Amino acid sequence: MNTQRSHRAEGFLSPKGSTESTVTIGNRLNEALAQIEQRFLDGGTVLVAVLDVFSGLLTSLGGVSEALREDEAAEATTELQQTAGLIAALPARQQDLRQRFDMIGEYGEALANEVLSMEDTLRYLRTFAVTAKITGAGIADFAGFAEEIVERIQFATQEVKSFGERIDALQHLISHARTGSDNLGQHDGSIPTIVEDLSRNANAIQNQRGTLADLATQVTGLAMKVQGRLASTLSSLQIGDVTRQRLEHCQAAFDIAATHLSRPEGQALTAEDRERVTRIIIRLVRDQLIAMSEDFSAECATIVRNIGAFSQDVTALMDLQHSMLPVGDNASARSAMGLVRESLEAARAVVCGIQQSVGEAQRLSTAVSGMVKDLVESVETIQIVRTDIQYMALNTNLRCSKLGEESRAINVVTNELRTFSGRLDDVTDRALAHLQQLDEQATGLGRDETGGEQDGEPDLVARIEVALAHVTVAGKTLDEKLEDLQQHGQEISIRVAKATAGLDFHQDLTAILADCRSLAADAIDIDPTCDGLEGFMSGISGEIYATYTMKSERDVHSLIFSTVADDVETTAALQAQPMTDDELFDDALF
Repeated sequence: MNTQRSHRAEGFLSPKGSTESTVTIGNRLNEALAQIEQRFLDGGTVLVAVLDVFSGLLTSLGGVSEALREDEAAEATTELQQTAGLIAALPARQQDLRQRFDMIGEYGEALANEVLSMEDTLRYLRTFAVTAKITGAGIADFAGFAEEIVERIQFATQEVKSFGERIDALQHLISHARTGSDNLGQHDGSIPTIVEDLSRNANAIQNQRGTLADLATQVTGLAMKVQGRLASTLSSLQIGDVTRQRLEHCQAAFDIAATHLSRPEGQALTAEDRERVTRIIIRLVRDQLIAMSEDFSAECATIVRNIGAFSQDVTALMDLQHSMLPVGDNASARSAMGLVRESLEAARAVVCGIQQSVGEAQRLSTAVSGMVKDLVESVETIQIVRTDIQYMALNTNLRCSKLGEESRAINVVTNELRTFSGRLDDVTDRALAHLQQLDEQATGLGRDETGGEQDGEPDLVARIEVALAHVTVAGKTLDEKLEDLQQHGQEISIRVAKATAGLDFHQDLTAILADCRSLAADAIDIDPTCDGLEGFMSGISGEIYATYTMKSERDVHSLIFSTVADDVETTAALQAQPMTDDELFDDALF
């Protein structure tokens, strides 16, 4: 028995000795712990910072999507197209205005001619009245009759003169308005171009918004994919915490064994058995390091692959996001809303000029309507005078027929008075007809739809102002959102570049772990067993087993301490004891 134990002990001897080996391995484990805590903590900090930037990017994308709402784009496009339709109708309306101005001018000239005809007729009537007065001077009662006719003709002459003066004022007003109306057609050539640009650019707004919205959706999807991959990489970094714990458990194994060896029952062991206990623990640490290194290498390889894919995804994301941004300041690169804004500004300038002319037309309409009313009253007054003269002449004819030959000369003159007074009928009837037509044309000017409200339609200039304000605000909002998106994209590029450059965390650690394995392997030539030391190793095994938090550690442990009598009971007891919340929290920390 002693020979066998001596032979087994000789197989475990190392040139360096087990105590020196445990110290060396312990020092290297301390180096590994220091490296792993710092590097994985730094790596996690960098990736969390990138994750925060991605949250900002997604917020910016949400703002862009909100600014590109399809319902608002469709509504804005419809509104702009309706405005373009109203502007397109302006030339026809302007043509109607010009025609009305021309007709009003013609009727004004016709009325001036009728005034001349009235004046000529009244001069003839005055001549006949004076002749009748002279002819009937010797006949009783005719002098008063002739004087009355002269007075009536004089009154009519004054009324015609007043009528003529108001016709002159009307012609002056019409002439002034027509001078302003000469500008009505100056924009006809530019309006079709404005309408075409406005309609085309209105559709371009919806197309641009649709394209940007699709790109924003793609960018959002890719950003969420990258964010998910980033979160997965952060989760994989838990291998650092796992490895740290397992390294600590290896150190704890050395400490627990040293504590037991320092106790009386440990001091009672022979030097060979004490050496074998140490070598058993070195074997345990070696096997734990081998399993740990395999898990560490596999998980780090996954992290490296994720980081590589992560970098590629971010590059694709930045390319896609860049396609949403303006590419320059030249004319071809201007946004659709910028082009619509230019079209609306050009339309506003044109419509303002047209509306000024239309204002003149409306003022003319109001003025003419009032003047026509007065002129009609004047014409009716002249017609009354004409009727008085005719009745007076008729009465004179009747009286002359009773006087016989003596009144023949007067009868001839009064017949002429009746005949020429009848001409006033034709002149005043024509004047009334012209006045009626002039009033209709002037009223038509006031009903024109171009400058004011018609059938509930808002003022066109005000409509353009509202559309211009909407497009300006929408364009500014979208530009701000895209600029914010660009800033987040640039920040992501910088952060990702730093993150991928600084996440080369595993190479040195892998080398240190390999060195620890080599040291442990070099410390033992043959794997020691617990044969003959079951009772003493049972306590050490149980305490070490209690430190484990992972099944893989327990599996390695069980293979080495399978012959320890109390190990199975210890395992069952430990598995039956749930960890407290504080213990679980402590395990989750680096």
